[in-house]
Amino acid sequence: MSIQYDYHLHSSFSADSDTPAADQIARALSLGLRGICFTEHLDLDCPETDFSLDFPAYFDALRALQAQYRDRIDIRIGLEFGIQPQHAKIFRTTVAEWPLDFVIASQHFVNGQDPYYPSYFEGRDERACYAEYFEEILRNLQLYSDFDTLGHMDYIVRYGPNRNAEYSYRAYADYIDPILRHLIAHGTCLELNTGGLKYGLGEPNPATDVLRRYRELGGDLITVGSDAHAPEHLAYDFAAAEQILTDLGFRYYTIFRGRRPEQIRL
Repeated sequence: MSIQYDYHLHSSFSADSDTPAADQIARALSLGLRGICFTEHLDLDCPETDFSLDFPAYFDALRALQAQYRDRIDIRIGLEFGIQPQHAKIFRTTVAEWPLDFVIASQHFVNGQDPYYPSYFEGRDERACYAEYFEEILRNLQLYSDFDTLGHMDYIVRYGPNRNAEYSYRAYADYIDPILRHLIAHGTCLELNTGGLKYGLGEPNPATDVLRRYRELGGDLITVGSDAHAPEHLAYDFAAAEQILTDLGFRYYTIFRGRRPEQIRL
């Protein structure tokens, strides 16, 4: 397996994980990974859970672990923002204040609702929900650009009533293409997130046809992450991710240090 860096994972610093960071590191070592980047959640105004992040504690703990494991594995410190229009200024301030290695922008909420919960879809047409989700991504990208990769772009299909049974790039091309073109124009990465494979979709997030279209449009900046919240999901099905990328003609994936990209050959 040539993908040896997992650039999307969580620990107990995220509200939806109870895994100590040291356990994620131990798992990464057992898999022979060369590096990992913790990308803990910062989702403001979440109605169900407090997804704030204790930045001083996070940095203190990760810096101690970096020193402890410096000769064994490359540990980097990142963040996953839940992008929302009203928080663009806060996100910019946060990135300026903390010396992060890597920033993921992820669409978790639409008009204050998380598609993770069935209530988002109740009494609504699934296609309309998906379209609204993609429109909200583009809206946020136009407001906020200081990030390194767009996380799990079609996250919503994990949770829709029919999941991805009626979802495809072609069905939503009019919504997806403007997002991909925006990323390419701004030199921003697109994430291949293997969480979709873990959730049984048979596809990563975004789906293979979306990645194909990104490549057709000239996109070549890809980050790879498992979205692991527990050690057993670290580097989940990275062999499949590698095969997808090479089949589509990608030759590199991207990692970051101090927000600066480095291309790693597949």
